[in-house]
Amino acid sequence: MSIKSQKNGTELTVLLEGRFDSVTAPAIQSELENQLADVTKLALDFTAVTFLSSAGIRIVLWAEKQMKTRLGTMTLLNANSQVKEVFVLTGLDTVLNFE
Repeated sequence: MSIKSQKNGTELTVLLEGRFDSVTAPAIQSELENQLADVTKLALDFTAVTFLSSAGIRIVLWAEKQMKTRLGTMTLLNANSQVKEVFVLTGLDTVLNFE
């Protein structure tokens, strides 16, 4: 898993690449924890995510909760059909913000 972040003021975009699973989820959470302090708008870009497991979903929900606590927003960008299907099957497609 590769993680690339771009911060512009209080906006943070995180480009994820590879598998988002139990092996990579801790590193992604750690990266987010280090950067969310003053963020009010978070975008997770799933363009290059090839697999999403329940561990990845847990981190997405954790990030959503962090943003709500900060009165901010989170958007999931460019989820391919396989990744989007995981969110649909879990019912999270109606809870999370997708673009």
